[in-house]
Amino acid sequence: MGFTTDEKINFIADLYCPARVIADETGCSWEMLLAQAALESDWGNKCLPGSFNVYNIKADKRWKGPSRVYHVTETVNHHTVWVDDAFRVYPSYLASLQDRAKFVQENPRYAPLREPGVKGNYKEEAKALKKAGYATDDKYVKRLIDVVECGMMKKAVARAQARGCAAVLPLLEVVLFDGAKVPIASTPVKLRQDGRDAQVETDASGRFVIRITPNSGDVQLKVFDKYQDKWIPLDPIAIAKPAVSRNVTLLAPTFTAHTNTREHEKTSPPKPATKPTGGEAPTHHPGIAAIPAGAKLKKVKVAKGDSLARIAANNGVRYQTLAKLNGITSPYIIRPEQELLVPILDKAPKAGPAKPAVVAPHTAPGAAAGSVAAKKGVAGVEHAELARILADGSPALHTVYGRNAQSHPQTDLMHATRAPWMALAQTEFEKGVRRRPGAQNNDPRILEYFTATPSLPRSFAAVDETAYCAAFANWCMGRAGYRGSNSAGALSLRHWGRSTRGNKPAFGAVAVIQFPGGPHVTFVAGISPDGTRIATLGGNQGHHHEVSHSYCPMTYVLAFRYPANYPDYDEDYVLHDVASDSAPMNAASTH
Repeated sequence: MGFTTDEKINFIADLYCPARVIADETGCSWEMLLAQAALESDWGNKCLPGSFNVYNIKADKRWKGPSRVYHVTETVNHHTVWVDDAFRVYPSYLASLQDRAKFVQENPRYAPLREPGVKGNYKEEAKALKKAGYATDDKYVKRLIDVVECGMMKKAVARAQARGCAAVLPLLEVVLFDGAKVPIASTPVKLRQDGRDAQVETDASGRFVIRITPNSGDVQLKVFDKYQDKWIPLDPIAIAKPAVSRNVTLLAPTFTAHTNTREHEKTSPPKPATKPTGGEAPTHHPGIAAIPAGAKLKKVKVAKGDSLARIAANNGVRYQTLAKLNGITSPYIIRPEQELLVPILDKAPKAGPAKPAVVAPHTAPGAAAGSVAAKKGVAGVEHAELARILADGSPALHTVYGRNAQSHPQTDLMHATRAPWMALAQTEFEKGVRRRPGAQNNDPRILEYFTATPSLPRSFAAVDETAYCAAFANWCMGRAGYRGSNSAGALSLRHWGRSTRGNKPAFGAVAVIQFPGGPHVTFVAGISPDGTRIATLGGNQGHHHEVSHSYCPMTYVLAFRYPANYPDYDEDYVLHDVASDSAPMNAASTH
């Protein structure tokens, strides 16, 4: 029983949006894509069920994708016979049309279709197809044009346009930060795209998502500053041709500090330090990632004009480290003559090339050789504790109160960031992101990482089998307000940003690794007790190509890199021993 007229109209309506996407990508006419589909499939009546194979293309030896055997009729010596044959199977109509477009684009025989004046003009494309030998029917050109211009095609297009094409359009994910790299949350944003205006609102993490319409051009944006009561223009977002899904980080040229008008305390005595000079730090400091248990402490007396930030910087640590160590909470008041406990850190590494380490096995009791630590933390900081430490890495802008040399109240604005991308990476680890078995069973989170590497061809960005270590690093950096390399190539990060001090391992630094079988990138989470291996947190590593914790020999590391505008401190170079997942780190497990 054949298709009804309504079913035929629905078939073309379902193809309309994918055809518009292909036309936007290649410049070909969407009308010709629909006309050929209608003509060659009898308006969908002869499409093989469950295949999305619009043109009923067989799975010959050149086809590397999934296929299925169908019982179909063929004409042999003028006789119709039934045969079993394998045909290509696609995950969607969009993939089917992309395959057809790729065939025409890459086949020299159809080069005339790509000539100016032909490409994008369905009538001229029909003539070029016939001339190139696509069909032997003398009336093929007229039949194609008649299909494009017939009433049923117009009804199908109208039905599709009424539905809208949002589901197949590329996504643009924008993360918006203020000038201090603090997310601009729950704030209106005005958009102008393709001559049309719209308004969205950022979520709690400063994020919003829009669809990119074909031929939209640059996206113009403004964010509303409620404190100045005006709209602030942002840098426009350039849309590539063809348009692809991507992740963008924008910084607004303004920031707001939340403070109060309370008068600084004058009479209450300063809190005394609770440990003697040279004493040991308490054995547990939740959130003080860089101060290991047993670290030495000293006392520092606050002088007139000192600020918490200045004391911290002079000692190579962040102000929030001193605040936590001394029990100082917001609004972070310090006063002259107050004694503060300050950690005594090793000197920061001097500039110069890193010396190769001698790789030695490091085996925790009860763990397999080379695994360093089991997931429960036989050795090293456990993952739950690391998550608590990383929670303090979220961007925030604090007001820090003190008194200047004239004893007048002063307020400093201090940024609490410490490798904030690491908190994002840890969250992804806790979600269990990993490559999924099966040709069409892709982990959607991995596909989202590829939005941070827009230069990656769409066919590679559509499957989680593509190596995603660099995409993961770029995605985490972008979501934290820092620019990545925008490339899915691991070695693209070798000269990105800036080197760590002396090319030494530092907390949150990107480690660019060269295994004997290929490159890999990951984040530095710690270091083994003997200093021969870095503890890592990265994507596309481990048994199932997951986001995982693992260890890597120092001898394989080419470079340690930070974002160019990231302010590192001495404490970033004091690393913990962090437990691994016993996940392998080699070329096979990272590709």
